[in-house]
Amino acid sequence: MPESPRLTRDLVVAAYELLLGRPPESEAAIQHQLNNAEADAADLGLRFIRSPEFRQRYAALTADLPSVGKPRQPPLFLGDRVLAETWRGERIYLAPTDLDLTPTLLRDGRWKPRVEATLARLARRGQWVADVGANVGAFTLALAHAVGPEGLVDCFEPNPLLARLLAATLHVNGLGGNVTLHAKAALDRGGSAGFAVVPDHAASGALLPASPLHTERMSVPAIALDEALAACPALDLLRLDIGGAEPLALRGAENLLRRSAELRVLSAWSMTAMRGRADVPALLAWLADLQFRAWWLNAEAELEPLKIDALLAMPDGEVLFSRRDPG
Repeated sequence: MPESPRLTRDLVVAAYELLLGRPPESEAAIQHQLNNAEADAADLGLRFIRSPEFRQRYAALTADLPSVGKPRQPPLFLGDRVLAETWRGERIYLAPTDLDLTPTLLRDGRWKPRVEATLARLARRGQWVADVGANVGAFTLALAHAVGPEGLVDCFEPNPLLARLLAATLHVNGLGGNVTLHAKAALDRGGSAGFAVVPDHAASGALLPASPLHTERMSVPAIALDEALAACPALDLLRLDIGGAEPLALRGAENLLRRSAELRVLSAWSMTAMRGRADVPALLAWLADLQFRAWWLNAEAELEPLKIDALLAMPDGEVLFSRRDPG
């Protein structure tokens, strides 16, 4: 078997670009690799392939491919809930009558692959992240996997049924140590809020006023992210999907946004849902004043930069707000 070539500057740069999909972060990083007297090209490639960054990039690139590897266990019907497995092998409790997430998670083991892959790509081990509008926890599990046991996840879900299922999911996966569940709505202030759901549609939760189809109505506790995450020195990643109330959650996180220089916010975007709850042009101007820029998540799970005020004309989709290029 031929020997692996010794490292050169060109080989190090090529490894970064081919395996990690980016240039080296600095000349010092290149020299660090070259100064390893025992390393050759094969050793460098193996270390990159074993890195969390490569695994996250691989997950993003293969997000829309069929799941491979160990077959998932068949789901178990437990009366008021269904116990299933994600494509990574985590256990997740689902609502048996739900017509939104449950069929998809039972079939594919995942929900919105482009979003999940993007969260996995943005999150890093050891970070502090949050999932607002966690539902049954598909993205909460993905985030917990990405940040690892060294990281922290705060998830928010006001629907009592879904919050109970999510609490059970965290327990059965042994995540109580680094994932905190807030069974509350994340809004611009604390107190309570009117909340409604379309029966048998777990993804339909929305603040009142809601459509006539939202016949399951209740009052739920609410909290501002600034209060809930007061102990967080800086948040690294925030996922928002709360039925048009995303502007309210952001307004309630002003102090958190100001002190979190590296924060990335991946948010559901629907002008139709938001415009009745907030002054969206004013929200975008406020985010721009805070030095946030915008990227649109396209059909290929790529983040395309766009002017922040261009969001006013965008269709329903997903947007990333960040002060820095997400890479």
